[in-house]
Amino acid sequence: MILVSCDDYAFEPIKNLQSKTHTKLNYESTDSIVEKWVEKDSVFLSEFKETINKDPKNVIKILGVNLHKKENLGFGYSYVKANMGKGYTSIWYTMIFKENELVSYELEPDLPNHKSLIKLYLKFYKNIYEIDEDKIYNRYYNYEEMYKPLEIGGNSASMNENLKFLMTPFSGIEYGYSGGIAGAIFPNRKIYLNEEKDISPEICKTLMSSKNPAVRLMAIEHYLKNKTEFTNTKSIDNWIEKVYIELPQIETMAGCLIMTRNSKELVAEYVNRKN
Repeated sequence: MILVSCDDYAFEPIKNLQSKTHTKLNYESTDSIVEKWVEKDSVFLSEFKETINKDPKNVIKILGVNLHKKENLGFGYSYVKANMGKGYTSIWYTMIFKENELVSYELEPDLPNHKSLIKLYLKFYKNIYEIDEDKIYNRYYNYEEMYKPLEIGGNSASMNENLKFLMTPFSGIEYGYSGGIAGAIFPNRKIYLNEEKDISPEICKTLMSSKNPAVRLMAIEHYLKNKTEFTNTKSIDNWIEKVYIELPQIETMAGCLIMTRNSKELVAEYVNRKN
C-alpha cells in the first residue's frame, strides 16, 4: 500500500533529542476568527482536561481512538496514530497497545495560527500540557515503559535520554533515512546518527530489542556493519531472524510516498549503502 503524505502543517513538532518534544508558537494567518470554532474548542478541551486528569487511561473514547485501525509493531504491540479536532485545534496522538490494552501514549498539541488567539488557547491547554514561554511540550503517559527493551537475554545496557527516546515508538516508526517535505531525515535516524559513535555492542543489542520496529532494524543494520565487535553472534543472529519473522514488512518512505517494504531486504540495502 502506498499513500501520499506531504501535507504542510502550520506547527511542526520540534524534537530536541532529549525526549522534550514540543511545538513552537508561530503566527501566520490573517483570516477573520470564527467564534463558533473557538467555542467548540473550549468545550472539547475543557471536557478533555477533566477526563485526562481524572484518569489518564480514560482518553480512548473522547479522542475517538477506536475509530481507527491498530497498526502492528510486533511482539504483541500495536499503535494508533491520529488526531481529534473540533475547531481550530486538534490533539494529535500516538496510542500504544499491548494485546489490545492501552499501555502508553504521546499527545501533541495543535494551535490556531492566529496571534490574537494564542493567549486564550494557552489557557485552554493549561493543565493538559506543560507550557514554557513559547513552547508547549508533548504529554506522555507511561513513557518509561516504552523504552524498556523486549526480552533478548542478559541485562539491558545503560542509555542516555536520547537513546531512551529512540527506543520508544514516539521517535518514529518509519525505517530508512529521509522522506516527506524537502527530504527531511527521519527523527529516529537523526537521533541514531547523533549517537552512533557511542553505540557499544551492549547498547546495540538493547536497541535491537526495542518496542519500535524501525529501531530494531536500525540496530540490526548497525550490528551487521560492525559484526566483528560483537561476541555470541549466534544468539544475536537467532534474535534477528525472530525479528524478521515477527514483522516481515516495515513502513518507509520514498520521497513523499509512504510504503511498506520487506524488512530483511531493506536492512540489506542500508547495510550496503556507501554513505
